[in-house]
Amino acid sequence: MTATTLDTDRLATMLRALGHPVRLDLVRTMAEAGDANCMDLTRHVELAQSTVSEHLRVLKEAGLILQCGPGPRSGYCLSRDALLWLKQNVIAL
Repeated sequence: MTATTLDTDRLATMLRALGHPVRLDLVRTMAEAGDANCMDLTRHVELAQSTVSEHLRVLKEAGLILQCGPGPRSGYCLSRDALLWLKQNVIAL
């Protein structure tokens, strides 16, 4: 795979992850509030914890969020590097 193909795949993965309204809302919430754990985010979107966990998994696999802090009950934070990369590459379209 070429670098261009890898960049295109990465961009498509990120955009797919953000294409769901709940995931976009979670990212916006984290951008405003900073680090958050799953329970905080569950209360914000008023969905089952398992549903929020699945959305967080998709965002994490897309590289948009990171697990922050030690242990299984750690919180999540935005990957500022990934969001900057996304911004630069979406603008380049």
